Amino acid sequence: MRSWKEIAKAVKSVEALAKAWESDDQTPMVEFEMREVRAVSKKLDRAWSELYDLVASGQIEPIAYPLVMAIDAWIDEVDRFRDSHTANPGGSDELWKAWGDVLVLTNREPVPQMLEPIGYLIQVQKCSPAQVAKIYEWKDEFGQPDARRVLEVIQSGKESEPTVSPHWNRTCQKNAELWEARSSRKRQVVTEVVAEPDVPVLAPESMETLLEQNVPSRQIARMKNVDQQTVLDYARELGMIVDGQQPAPAMTPDQHLSRVRNAEIEKLEEAKSYAAGAKANAESGTPDTHHSLNNYREQVRQMTLDGCTKQQIVQGLKTQHPDRAKPGSVAQIMAAIEREVAATE
Repeated sequence: MRSWKEIAKAVKSVEALAKAWESDDQTPMVEFEMREVRAVSKKLDRAWSELYDLVASGQIEPIAYPLVMAIDAWIDEVDRFRDSHTANPGGSDELWKAWGDVLVLTNREPVPQMLEPIGYLIQVQKCSPAQVAKIYEWKDEFGQPDARRVLEVIQSGKESEPTVSPHWNRTCQKNAELWEARSSRKRQVVTEVVAEPDVPVLAPESMETLLEQNVPSRQIARMKNVDQQTVLDYARELGMIVDGQQPAPAMTPDQHLSRVRNAEIEKLEEAKSYAAGAKANAESGTPDTHHSLNNYREQVRQMTLDGCTKQQIVQGLKTQHPDRAKPGSVAQIMAAIEREVAATE
């Protein structure tokens, strides 16, 4: 069973990480609404997920119900932020407000509120029997404070046992009802997900457009339903800035000349590869429309749209791209393209 102390400790660990991220000068700054903001780091984002994983399943100590339900509300805002195409890369206002609500509930561990003994209330606090009855919420048949019951306790000389505050009991009952409603919703969501798997909705903008808009690579990956490394590789191929990183320093004249010579050599090799690939395609029946494209991913894309199988694509590109045209790489790109096509239909 997850205790309040364990959950509160995990929350405070995430808060410490958030404070470190906020003051870390190494965190990339990205442009948002004409100003630079600090993008949420992968480490912080991962910590958010780990915190929710901690409370998402298993038994929870009842006094921790309010804290966990506050974490539920906060993670909803985290999910909206992750899915948004226009949110502040540093986290939405709603996300941080919900996080503040979580932190408030970790300030002090909830403990049962006990009522003062009747003798103490009468003798020390100088309360009247009616006031004591009201504190204990003792009522007579008319719904009024039952002062007679208090007098009977005093006259008997037997002090009442330590009693939990009725207000505390009502609060616990209400939290238990909210918790049961939470559990029912989660069971319903699980059933719906199993019955109808979610189909990702892809952003209409191209990766190149999103990179030009200085959208963080992590966010682009979510928007296009690909892994982050795919975005980084694509940006590198286009020579575009990503995650605030500056392009490579300008080349010296000697470096430029060397690059030109290497490019000429590559063109000769490419011509040889083209001829060899065309011959292989002619023998295997693989369409050759992809040879007019220079980009490996675009070639795989074109061949996928032409109806080529994974084996045909690997066979058609292995001469030109011996290090990249592997079954796993091709399968990953084909899957991403198929998702894009399905989303536009």
